Amino acid sequence: MKLPSLNSMASALVVMSVAAPAAYAFELEEVVVTVNKREESLLDVAGSVSVMGAETLSDFKLDDMDAVIDFVPNATFNAAPSGTPVLAIRGIGTRAGGAMLEQDVGLFVDGVWAGRNNQLQAAMFDLDRIEVLKGTQASLYGRNTLVGAVSATTRKPGDTLEGYLSLGYEFEYDSSTLEGAISIPVTDQFSLRLAAMYEDAGGWVENQGVNRDEAQSENSAFRLTGVYNTDNDWVITAKAQVTSQEREGNSFVRLLEGSFSEYDGTDEFTPAPPPASAALGYDEVAFGTRFQVPVLTNEDIGSERDFNDFSLQIDIPIGDHTLTSVSGYSDMDYQSVFDPSILSGPRVVTWYDEDYEQFSQELRLTSPAGEAFDYIVGLYYVTQDIDRLNFQYLNDDKRFWYGEQQMDAASVFGSGTWSLSDTLRLIVGARYTDEEKEADIIVLGSNEDPDLIEAASDRVDEQTLDGSITFEWDATDTALVFAGIAKGSKKPGLASGNPVNNADFVGAESLFIPLEKIVTLEAGVKYELENGYINATIFNMDISDFQNASFTNGNLLISSFDVTSQGIEVDAFMHLSDEFSLTVGLGVMEVENDDAGPGQNAEVSGAPEFSLNSTLTYESEGLIKGFASRVSLNLNHKSAHWLNATSGAANRYNEIDAVTLLNTNLSLTHLDSGFKVALIAKNLTDEEYADFSYNAPGRNNDYMYSVAHGRTFGLEASYSF
Repeated sequence: MKLPSLNSMASALVVMSVAAPAAYAFELEEVVVTVNKREESLLDVAGSVSVMGAETLSDFKLDDMDAVIDFVPNATFNAAPSGTPVLAIRGIGTRAGGAMLEQDVGLFVDGVWAGRNNQLQAAMFDLDRIEVLKGTQASLYGRNTLVGAVSATTRKPGDTLEGYLSLGYEFEYDSSTLEGAISIPVTDQFSLRLAAMYEDAGGWVENQGVNRDEAQSENSAFRLTGVYNTDNDWVITAKAQVTSQEREGNSFVRLLEGSFSEYDGTDEFTPAPPPASAALGYDEVAFGTRFQVPVLTNEDIGSERDFNDFSLQIDIPIGDHTLTSVSGYSDMDYQSVFDPSILSGPRVVTWYDEDYEQFSQELRLTSPAGEAFDYIVGLYYVTQDIDRLNFQYLNDDKRFWYGEQQMDAASVFGSGTWSLSDTLRLIVGARYTDEEKEADIIVLGSNEDPDLIEAASDRVDEQTLDGSITFEWDATDTALVFAGIAKGSKKPGLASGNPVNNADFVGAESLFIPLEKIVTLEAGVKYELENGYINATIFNMDISDFQNASFTNGNLLISSFDVTSQGIEVDAFMHLSDEFSLTVGLGVMEVENDDAGPGQNAEVSGAPEFSLNSTLTYESEGLIKGFASRVSLNLNHKSAHWLNATSGAANRYNEIDAVTLLNTNLSLTHLDSGFKVALIAKNLTDEEYADFSYNAPGRNNDYMYSVAHGRTFGLEASYSF
């Protein structure tokens, strides 16, 4: 696909910015966002931002991050067999298997950075909104936000007694959910909000070997938030959340190459017996570290995750300025078992065991808005500890990689907006970071004597200066045109994997792969219509030493290469009448591996060339007397794209065809009582497709495909007060 040149796309955006709106008489509700760490209108933010409010999240049961990202054009989300999530924006994101690599897309919950990609799987419930920022966010966010950031904001308690209780049941896969929250004004100055959720989800892939549907899961979470307003106008917000997730099996089917040419809709399989060594367990001490791996069977395939998250935010007025302190602590205990081999060839069962702790502290001073010079300046510190074991029972053999990594990083940052005239502004941001990582690894390769366990240590210390320069121009009273350049970086990652020989790691020049860098060019327009708005952005991203992880023949390969991504994004909202509204988001992009050699596939996984998400909504209080009626119909399309590594003939089945999903919500809310009943249907046409794949070793080149969720019909009853 050949994209238009950046010049021609820029010209098109300028034309859009001065076009005359149609004559409508609707009052457009302002969309308030905090992407620049202060409240402002979405139409005043230079950059590409997708916002999902509480109604959208509720309409389509977007209660986990993969469902949320699936609604965002130029973005993809999938997961490896181990459950490790893969999030990409504009075709760039940390791949499955890069467990010790930090993300290219940063996740922030109430302003606190989540440092592990598995934290993307934490429960998403009782949310006010989710903001997806596309493009390099180096200045104000910093922590590895090369291509974007996802910012989730939970609901906070208010000064009135209010809450909700929601009970849902999904018929196709016998799944049930329970969620609720209550805000309690304890005093005039202090209020609490308690929120909780429980989910019992059925599986959709039949594992005939253990006679169960996979992946079944049981998830629960509890959150307590308190807000205290002091006599001197300080606002203190404290939050604690505990999440537990248990999953039986996974959504992967195992297929033989000879039986298909690409994923064919198969949703059942019979696994071969696990390797004999898996019935023996493993308990050894090496270099002062004890490795205990349990006996593993096919029934043990699955995962467990436990999260604890705490945050404290203090907002202190200092004259017209605000001093904000955000402290965050999180820990995670994660264990996973999966079988990366299929029906023939080498038999493998893998055990992952990870412990993680992180503490972060941010201090920032925010000036009042609307002055000739607005600014935010701050300091940031984060420390984290990771212990991770990748262990494989391989036929009668064993191999493992164990890593301990300790990271400390400190940053100073700032962003300022100069009003050069009544219509022209210059925004300059910068962030200086000093980051140190120390790592120790212990490895046993599959080609080694089982008593030949070796160890190595390494350390990196990187200083980076990132930032951005953006011009904003009020072309008309309703059109904001912007253009800018941003530079970002992602710190060196610890290369982990499945060692064939000890020297694959111990003899390497460094345990870390190189610093990843990006330069992003963006231009766009925010255009307010009388009945809505249109936001459009063109971009060009040049990434050096992209930190890549891919599965090939059952082994995990860590590498780096240069990537270019360019394209266009458009988001629009329009009131079509008093009762109908339309939301449209589309993305077009071309992403290429610049280091691909002659005859190699230069495409990059997770990068559909075209994506579209559109929702038509009907709302009325006159259709049925005493009730508010709401109907939403959503179309979600992504063009054909690669799911995993693209080079070499062995991976030719890793590309999937275009996928188009239809989703809908029909709800009735009793106006007097607040009781609501909703029917939610997702993937109405029962589209059959895979959302991850890789080839494994075997005589016939076996494949694993993650089967995407089929059609679901759910009924939800809720009561709000």
